[in-house]
Amino acid sequence: MKPTKPVPQDLLELVQKTAPPEAEVVPLSWAYEDEDYNIAIVMPDTVDRLEARQIEDRLIDAVMDYDAAHGTFTLCMVWHQREMARAGVL
Repeated sequence: MKPTKPVPQDLLELVQKTAPPEAEVVPLSWAYEDEDYNIAIVMPDTVDRLEARQIEDRLIDAVMDYDAAHGTFTLCMVWHQREMARAGVL
């Protein structure tokens, strides 16, 4: 994995505003491929897959608009707490 740029404050605020209140927004310092920014939305383990995908869809819409306006590519994924812990991120 390669490093990403630091997430701009306005993008971070947009994601925090779009994410549910119980979400933890975690800017990640690494990229899977060629994204400029990688942001994890960490949700409680009680959130089911369908709800997680719906949250992710709303976030993707928001970051796509940001990326179009700024010429960037942002990856924004919903993770459960247990997944982040297993990956060693939290």
